[in-house]
Amino acid sequence: MDNNDKFERLYNELEDLLRIKYHLDPTGSSVYFHENRVGGLVAKNLRSLRELRNFVVHDKRTDTIQACLVTDEAIRFLEKTLDSLQRPKRAIDVCVTKDKILFAWLTSPVQPLLQAMLQRNISHVPVLREDGTMFGVFSGTTMFAKGASAAPFLIGPKTTMKDFELHLPISAHAEKYVFVNRDTPIEDLIMYFGETPKDGKKTKMLFVTEHGKPEERILGLITPWNILDDDVVAA
Repeated sequence: MDNNDKFERLYNELEDLLRIKYHLDPTGSSVYFHENRVGGLVAKNLRSLRELRNFVVHDKRTDTIQACLVTDEAIRFLEKTLDSLQRPKRAIDVCVTKDKILFAWLTSPVQPLLQAMLQRNISHVPVLREDGTMFGVFSGTTMFAKGASAAPFLIGPKTTMKDFELHLPISAHAEKYVFVNRDTPIEDLIMYFGETPKDGKKTKMLFVTEHGKPEERILGLITPWNILDDDVVAA
């Protein structure tokens, strides 16, 4: 079996798998439906595969020369896409796990935290209660809000997260933070970052908990970078 035959077989498998996944009728292209769900580079690759399939199918005429040869790269992408659909990744699979997250508490001094944020190139830090549940998020926006809403404010050795308490809760932020359960499929995670909300708040980060509830302990966090990796978003 050459690459063209293998490609046609794999592409048909992909169409069938996506048709079942989205409960689509057999009249339309399920690959086209899926590429509009995932967006980005993956969608562009899927669009190329759809166009390639037309060439491969029409190139099978016996009265013409073989003008189209499928590359190994196209085969690998198709195989990886099928694998990701058959064994879908979940929030807990792609998140930054709790042991790798820089956290703060209301008692945490601000100066060492700022130094750690600079060293690790981190712009947002979850602030936890003593029981490990989320209190809020500390970021550059938090400091701007503090400076704009009170008398002149200086950060010194004794400054703690407590001094920013009013500006830490998620409701006080211009960005949006969403809690998802550990088994949330990756396509739903992608949609959180791609949607245009009516309130104008773009989703900045997803927090993973056992059942997706804010009152639960944090298991991990997800940023767009965690799911835009080609090895993660294969479909």
